Amino acid sequence: MENYKGLAHIYDYLLSGLDYEEWADYLEKIFAHFAIHPLQKIMDLACGTGNSTLPWSKRGYHVYGLDIAPQMLKVAKEKAEASGVDVVFQEGDMRSFKAPYHFDAAILYQDGLNYLLTPEDVSKAFSAIYNALRPGGFFIFNLNHVEKLSASPVAEVNWLEDEELTMVWESCIEPQNKIWKINLVAFLHHGEGLHQKIKEEHWERSYSHEEILELLKDTGWILKACYRGFTFQEPRQEDRNVFYVLQREE
Repeated sequence: MENYKGLAHIYDYLLSGLDYEEWADYLEKIFAHFAIHPLQKIMDLACGTGNSTLPWSKRGYHVYGLDIAPQMLKVAKEKAEASGVDVVFQEGDMRSFKAPYHFDAAILYQDGLNYLLTPEDVSKAFSAIYNALRPGGFFIFNLNHVEKLSASPVAEVNWLEDEELTMVWESCIEPQNKIWKINLVAFLHHGEGLHQKIKEEHWERSYSHEEILELLKDTGWILKACYRGFTFQEPRQEDRNVFYVLQREE
């Protein structure tokens, strides 16, 4: 995943508006709603630079972060060390990883599943995550319905400039494939006229509820709930961010 090599340097900047404590608060409400017990060991999939992982450790859970990009994990490990928390980070692909032990819950958000561009890849991820959980364990993830973005089939160019970086990105959506594409070029300012160029391309694919149900058939997963983002209400047609709660068979 070479695309993430440069992104590790600006990932936190791009996602600085996200409240990771709010995400953890919401998932803890889901944990309580389904009375998940025992609940000590959590796997944070596609953990990136660790912002989604560290809140769990600080709340007393044994947390394990998995990501495919070693550059992102390097930043995550530095944050954990600076925060004085005990977190294990491991490089791995969510489609094929082998967990060191069984977890009580696995979590995946920030559109992590949308980066898998084929149903076959999603199916592989469901299987690998299933095997990483104890019987009765839970998997909670969100999906970004990218076709509901106000994006155009024709590439649109935007830019941002401040003291730290200059960034230009081109985005478009392929309605027929439900794929959102972003091409990004950023220049990190290092002073005295020095710049570091970062070039990235990222694709996200949308999956309908019907597609997810089809992929879950005969897998051992039990669909416990599907919610509008950060609520306990059923998704509406126009909702873009949807959370799924799955349970591994006992």
